[in-house]
This record gives sequence, structure tokens and C-alpha cells, in this order.
Amino acid sequence: MKTFSDAYSSISKFVKDDRLRKSLAFQTLYIGVSPYQGPSLYTMIPMIELFYGVHFIKGGMYTLATALDQLFDELGGKRHYATPVEEIVIENKSTTGIQANGEFIAADAVVCGADFPYAMENLIPDESKRGKYSNKKIANMDYSCSCFLLYLGLDKKYPESTLHSIYFADDFKKNTDDLFENGVLPSDPSFYLYRPSLMDETLAPEEKEGLYVLVPVPELSKYDDWTNVSTQSFRDQIIRLIKERSIFTDIEEHIIMEVCYTPKEFEQKFNAYYGATFGLKPTLAQSNYYRPHNKFDYAERLYFCGSSAHPGAGVPIVMQSAKLAVEELTKDDSTV
Repeated sequence: MKTFSDAYSSISKFVKDDRLRKSLAFQTLYIGVSPYQGPSLYTMIPMIELFYGVHFIKGGMYTLATALDQLFDELGGKRHYATPVEEIVIENKSTTGIQANGEFIAADAVVCGADFPYAMENLIPDESKRGKYSNKKIANMDYSCSCFLLYLGLDKKYPESTLHSIYFADDFKKNTDDLFENGVLPSDPSFYLYRPSLMDETLAPEEKEGLYVLVPVPELSKYDDWTNVSTQSFRDQIIRLIKERSIFTDIEEHIIMEVCYTPKEFEQKFNAYYGATFGLKPTLAQSNYYRPHNKFDYAERLYFCGSSAHPGAGVPIVMQSAKLAVEELTKDDSTV
């Protein structure tokens, strides 16, 4: 794990078969960085998965959300759904509460789970209260790639094969360059398929199947032409590739439910800056200490967690981000 080397070069020193190199290197895309750019320390991702395994939550990732919601309720928390937060209120370098629906709500401390760059520009509108995080700096930071997602409901069960499948572009280097450098939709994209009902049959009705399709695409500052026509065209291209390369040779005839997410949806529905699914790109200059801290440096009683905050992207890592934010808050509480 030599920090100053990129993941692909590091793997290539030990692995000669290019197919295996790509299989190991591809996983840096899980945190939104090219394996030809991302620090080699992120080769720890496949290592951890292979050595220690991966836990599956019955009911899928949605169960994590509902379980956390239930726990929050049991601990006496009060939820306010569909209540947009307009501002994190900071006075004299101390956080006093939030503004929501035109009403000020006082708070002893604020934990913000919104995407950090979005929060800086939109929830702390006064640049003088953000320290170094001016609008210009936020816009010029490096962002991860985004994703094109398809959630497909199929009225047919296909033969059992692998739970997870990755299909590589013929020219993987060009594919990643298109995402991170050239800012174009890849003409020969890599894509990932996940069949959750193979793991948990309750995730699809009897004799039916759910299929999750993920395609890495550029974030919106590099490519933003997601009109209905271009989205449909790219969707058709992906369906064609699935038919050609996987066991789903007749998939188009069996789609009975379809939901599509483009970078525009990530930007509009989840406030992901530039629609970057994984937040700030984990370059060396935006990793570890150099990533936005869980305890805000420029105002007391304000804490951040999420993909763009320390330690980074990926569900387990984001959960650690929340844990670290809470630890900072409780440490401050104990000194009051």
C-alpha cells in the first residue's frame, strides 16, 4: 500500500494477467476514483473483502435505513420528514441551530449529513462563516464520478449464476479516461450487475427477479447532457450490452418495472454536488486529514458526516463517518 503509487500500477507489480488486474483495480470505482489515479492504499478494499468477507443485511440496504430509524425512535428521537433545512445558523463562530420552513430551531449542536460541498454553498450561505471553503474552492475541488443506475423488475427467473457480475470495456483505460478526463459518456462502458433475490428471495415476488444495473459515468461538471432523449439512448445502449454479454439475452421482453437514475437525479434528489455519487474524489490531497473534518474547523458545535467528509465514500465508511462525528460531539459535550 504505497501511498504515492496508483492502484493499477501497484497491482500490476504482483499480478500479470490483465483480466485479474482489472478485477482488483475496478473496485476503486466503488469510491469514485480511477484505478489509474487513485492512491494504491485503496487496494485495501478488495483485500478486506477477500480476507474478512462482506455482510449481507436481510431485506437489502433499505433495512439499514429502517433499522436506524427504529433505533432513533427507541432512543427518544423525533423525526421531521419532508422538512427542508434552509440554513445552519452560525453566530460568533458558534452554531446555534437551523432554519427550516422559515422557522428558527435552536440546537445545542448540529450534525449535518448533507453532502459537504452542497452544505457549504447552500446551508451556510455567508462565505465569511466557512473559513477556507469559499464558493470558488468548493467548485474547484476534485469530484468522484457519478453513476447511471437501472432498477429493473423482471417477470421471469433466470438461471442461477453469480450474485455480482462486472463486465469490462474492451479498453478499460479509455473507459476510465472518458469518465475522469475526457468528460464524455463512454462508447464502450464497463457495467456491474447485482441480483439481490439470489441472496434473499423476499426481494422479488415468486417466479420474478430484480436486477440492479450500475454504470460509472462522468459527474455533471464534465458531462451534463442528460435530456430525456440522451438518457433513453444511453439506457438502450446498456440494455443491448446486457443482452449481448450476460445471461439476460431476452431481458427487454421481461421488464415489468423500471426506475432510472442519472447524475441529474443524484444532484436534484440527494443534493450531491455535481451529481457526484461518491462525493469528493479520494485523491491524496482529499484523503485522511485533508478531507473535510467531522468536527467543523470554523464554527463550534457543528459536525459533518457523509461521503464527502472524513473518512470517505462507501456505505461502511460513511457509517464510520457518522460514528466519528458523534464521538466528536460527545467529547465536546463532556467538556461543557
